[in-house]
Amino acid sequence: MSHFYGQGGRSRGRGRGRGRDQNGGGGHNPMFSRLGTDANSYGGPTGAGAGSAGSGAAFADTSMVGYTGGPAQVSIKGWGGGSESSLIRFLDNKVGQPVNIKSVNYRGDTMYVLVPSMDIVNELLSLSGVRFAGGKLTFQLKIPQVRFGGDSTGRDTQGSSSTSESANIKDRLINLLQTRADMQGSSLDLSSLAQDNIIKSIGADPLHDGKIFKAILVIAAQIYPSVVTISFADNGLRSLKPIVDLGVHFPGLRNLSLMNNMISDFRELDCLSSAGSTAPLGQLAELILVGNPARETELAQANGGLSYVDKVHQRFPTVSMLDMNPVTPRAQPGLAAEATNSGAAVKQLPFPTEQSFVENQGIGDMAKAFLAGFFGLYDGNRGGLADIYDEAAQFSLMVDTSAPTNAFAQTKAQSQKHVDLSVYIRISRNLVRVKSHMKRASALIVGRNAIMQAIGQLPATQHPVQDAQRFSFDAWQAEVPGAHGVPLTVAILVIHGEFTETQSQSVISFDRVFALAPALPGSAAASIGSPCVIVNDQLTLRRYNGFHGWLAMPADPPATAASGALAPEQQDMARALQEQTGLNAEWTLKCLENYGWNYQLALSEFPQIRGTLPPEAFQ
Repeated sequence: MSHFYGQGGRSRGRGRGRGRDQNGGGGHNPMFSRLGTDANSYGGPTGAGAGSAGSGAAFADTSMVGYTGGPAQVSIKGWGGGSESSLIRFLDNKVGQPVNIKSVNYRGDTMYVLVPSMDIVNELLSLSGVRFAGGKLTFQLKIPQVRFGGDSTGRDTQGSSSTSESANIKDRLINLLQTRADMQGSSLDLSSLAQDNIIKSIGADPLHDGKIFKAILVIAAQIYPSVVTISFADNGLRSLKPIVDLGVHFPGLRNLSLMNNMISDFRELDCLSSAGSTAPLGQLAELILVGNPARETELAQANGGLSYVDKVHQRFPTVSMLDMNPVTPRAQPGLAAEATNSGAAVKQLPFPTEQSFVENQGIGDMAKAFLAGFFGLYDGNRGGLADIYDEAAQFSLMVDTSAPTNAFAQTKAQSQKHVDLSVYIRISRNLVRVKSHMKRASALIVGRNAIMQAIGQLPATQHPVQDAQRFSFDAWQAEVPGAHGVPLTVAILVIHGEFTETQSQSVISFDRVFALAPALPGSAAASIGSPCVIVNDQLTLRRYNGFHGWLAMPADPPATAASGALAPEQQDMARALQEQTGLNAEWTLKCLENYGWNYQLALSEFPQIRGTLPPEAFQ
């Protein structure tokens, strides 16, 4: 069922502001200077006003010196996750009566309020340490009072007018989000922002200024971190760059509506997918693109329905609901495991198997460029590899000493030849054989210099890179733990192949797993033409067992049944499937035969297998 009900109008409740800085209060970002979201927006208790609720009264006793009666000034910190109005309502409720604040001023992340009496001051001081909007409030009596230039509203005009304006804008955006969130804080309706009175009062222009979207997403992530559904319908978006950080702020987003915008090129979606984002929407289940030129143009083409779904799945393979209609996702968590455990017989697919898996062309091109450079240096100038290992890279080597068991290896002389692996075993980290925790730890080689010393002691080699069939590699993008707990996006490259030791002429099979990060401009890696640096390298060696295990398998022989030999209902079925899929006659028959002449099953499964079919399968 679609999570976007009533797309033509709004259906939303009023959410409660719940401030929460997901990044621990991060550094200042100039883009949000008007919002006052600097590094101190979530400042904790400081100075004499810090402490628990119980310490407030004691502080009040010592702060009376210099107080002459009348209105008193109190500073408030830790309120930045909420709005001014919500804070005042919160204080009224906690004190049990209206606080009757006479004026409000701001300086940095601190709010200064003027209250009518010392009784109110003592009530406020006793609240120090109370949590509000994700932060802890800190109150301090100011004697003497902090003076502000002030305007008719009581705002500071001596060097802090931009700060007060920022706080005012932030308050308005919080109010905007509170009117557009559901009661659970899991859904946001950010449609038609240009028509919203709050946006108009700010003077923002969502149609031409993308910063307002960025600011809204930052604040929304703080007060509604559990959002899984967002609608950006009817915003006139021609580009998705204003919401490029959507995956950063809401990594678990499952439902997204871009309905009735001006997106004319599918490539605009790349900035939200793994094709162009380091924080793609990897859990997206529902997408709405109705009313965008790119969709309408694609659907108008021959076989437009299939190519449209295909273009969406190229970018968001987990989507199972497209434009409020169910589609079969290409990727679904747990699907592979279920198939493995089901005990179902393996079917012969009606298309050839592939030698490698590569997530997309960009990853594939990078992997090929890296491997060509790496093996060239490893065989010819191993010392040059220092330029492409990260300073904190890790390396481990594992030796599998068991004899190969496949039929190919048992008949080849290279596999039967005794190979001396002792030089490798000295640093082997085979966890099946190495039981000592100390040895396991010492066998993990950390740091560029240590890695260069270790691989420099290994025998000289020659990899037969000129013979592509002797290698198979898989490449895809993933997130791994980085420094200080910050996720690092890397390319995972797994290569299977062989090399010959130059001196002994022994042929050895290997598997190698690299975790690769982009080479920064001006780095040593970039200066030698490497597209990336190695952050992790795991090498596994074994006696030679050939390369036939990964060679691409040919497709089944062409179907011999002529269309004239088919039953009338089969002929009708073939014509219908061919029209729907664009397959040629031969592959149409193969597809139907593979699915037992179940037309509905063949048609529903076709989107999943389309990307694996060779070009000659189509008309």
